[in-house]
Amino acid sequence: MADLYYEKLDMINPFVIASSPATRGADNVLKSAKCRPGAITMRNFGHGMGGGSFISPSADAMYRGQQAFHSHAVGRQLSDSVDSLDKYLEEVKKARKNLDSDIKLWVSVGHYNDIVKGGDWRKEWKREAREVVNAGADAIELHFNTPGVAIAGDRSFNYYNLVYTCTKMIHEEVPNTPIMVKLAVECTDTITAIKEAVTAGATAVGPTARWKAFYFDLDWKRTEARPGAGYGGTQAEPIVSFIVADARKKGFDIPMYAGGGCFSYDQAIRYIMAGSDMVQLGALACAGGISSCERLIKDTSKWMDEHGYKDLKSLKGDALTLFNMSDEFAKARQNRLGDAYQSTGVIEDRCIGCSRCEDVCFYKGIEVKDRKAHKTEGCIGCGYCFQVCPTGALFVDKGKILSEAFEN
Repeated sequence: MADLYYEKLDMINPFVIASSPATRGADNVLKSAKCRPGAITMRNFGHGMGGGSFISPSADAMYRGQQAFHSHAVGRQLSDSVDSLDKYLEEVKKARKNLDSDIKLWVSVGHYNDIVKGGDWRKEWKREAREVVNAGADAIELHFNTPGVAIAGDRSFNYYNLVYTCTKMIHEEVPNTPIMVKLAVECTDTITAIKEAVTAGATAVGPTARWKAFYFDLDWKRTEARPGAGYGGTQAEPIVSFIVADARKKGFDIPMYAGGGCFSYDQAIRYIMAGSDMVQLGALACAGGISSCERLIKDTSKWMDEHGYKDLKSLKGDALTLFNMSDEFAKARQNRLGDAYQSTGVIEDRCIGCSRCEDVCFYKGIEVKDRKAHKTEGCIGCGYCFQVCPTGALFVDKGKILSEAFEN
């Protein structure tokens, strides 16, 4: 099987169970540890219990990595029974004592609500940082991607200054402890936030997708209990993959642990191929269960083995050749496909005369006569007609044509 060891942070694999209901308290940390991730982020003190989730169209679609969205906070929420820092520290000690020694324990410190409420939250964050390290934390996470943090923050304080100030403050308080900075994608320029975190001394950054959103059924009274609470899902993966790849293109070499939108092994692999060193499993852990995380980790290794990736180093950033190709080469590759669209005729015995191709052509490049489609001299090779043909009467091997451009 492929080797998933992540050398830079000495992790048995690149998967991090993210701060969530699945990591609230020692018992849940230990339960999550059964899937054998590289690290587990213990949920921060004072976050509360419960919350539930809403998945559409179905949990099965989510598990398969198909288009599905996930929203938090639709079930019962309760105050945390661990209601003092001393009790919380006992949970950290219990988790570290009973956790497999080769699984890293990250502990989330602070909460953006602390800032909104005011008071001497800086003093409390520094105290938490010192105490959780003494209790056995291998790393500290600063959690700046909670839904709404960017919106709430930019109206009362500067988000980027917050990232810089807090990262620097905690780094100086516990200088020998890795600082993982989880960053928002919502309403921010994540590249600017990464720059501030790097400058302030972050060990790793975790661009993570989770937005405020307003989803409702047309019969809106039957819609989820709290629309707007933590919208995410499989559709987030291409967005976060772009942010990761863009950061690498701009020269940031800091370790990254991308998150949001990862519900199956193929999405996890895309994050790593885009340049992320690690992958967060948050919504999957709390909404899909620990067995689904275990399956994802095993399937990732299996896929790598089957496709010739012997280790994590060989997989990381492998798709950046695609992301970083020159404009000239991208245009040539695009035109190669356009040439195929233009020169390929209709396979008549497959054509059913549905006229969909003619309907989407705006150059009079195809017409239907006697219930059969025919190309005309007006075709420019745009490819719209190939996308809508239901029978394969218009077909080119798009994948082969595009891949051959790299081979040639």
